[in-house]
Amino acid sequence: MFGSRRRRQREMERRLRELDWLDQTYGMGSYGPVSPPPRKPSRASGVVALIVLAAVTVSAVFAMQPGVFPDRVHELLGTSPERLLPARDIPTGPGEFSFMATQPDSDEPVGYNPCRVISVAINPEGAPDDHRELVETAMARTSDATGLQFELVGTTDDRDFEHMGMDDPVLVMWADETEAPDLAGDIAGVGGSYRVSPFGGGRERYVTGFVILDVDAYDRMRSGAIRQAVMDHEFGHLVGLGHVEDPRQLMHARGGFTTEYGDGDLAGLAELGAISC
Repeated sequence: MFGSRRRRQREMERRLRELDWLDQTYGMGSYGPVSPPPRKPSRASGVVALIVLAAVTVSAVFAMQPGVFPDRVHELLGTSPERLLPARDIPTGPGEFSFMATQPDSDEPVGYNPCRVISVAINPEGAPDDHRELVETAMARTSDATGLQFELVGTTDDRDFEHMGMDDPVLVMWADETEAPDLAGDIAGVGGSYRVSPFGGGRERYVTGFVILDVDAYDRMRSGAIRQAVMDHEFGHLVGLGHVEDPRQLMHARGGFTTEYGDGDLAGLAELGAISC
């Protein structure tokens, strides 16, 4: 018993020395500000109800949190978590996919941590009567395709999608181009996530994000399948999928020929969910 206690003590002392080295080498202070890249939504009509769907990805900096420590620190502290849901098999069917962002000097996509729940809150102002069903269906379909776990935490009156903290739930809301200029023209929705870079290196992670639907476009839609397709498309952007030119995919910039995730979409979603914790 005594020998075991001494071994644990020596192991902790070793870890603390490595943490001191990491602190001296990389520092554990706060980040300086980083400006987000400009947003460039496309504007062109398409087959599915002549709807264009736009993507937004934002690089952001947040206050010090355990989620932005380098992977090595978690290993030293023995805090490396496990996946909440199994990773999905990557489909082999035909179809294109793309990612909103990849790791520096790598083809590996930036994604959400599969060991943490993605909380979602809805602002119901201006939303259609079936808004909760639309969001819950998109959450379920995206979770099935990625192996990421979502949780609807309720409603919110928050509408400030440009200044979000990394512990804020994903914000789903309806707006017009006055409040969200990227909805100008025939843009039916925008979606994207904020990402952080860990201290001392490691994988970039998405930590929260937003899905904003055009209130006027939803008022004009009469097809429930198209309304759901718009929501699903934006949830695809939320978790990291970009636009493709393949009209068989839901992530086609102009809507394409389908109202459900295609083989390419599913392959990309599975890759996004397969990244390590």
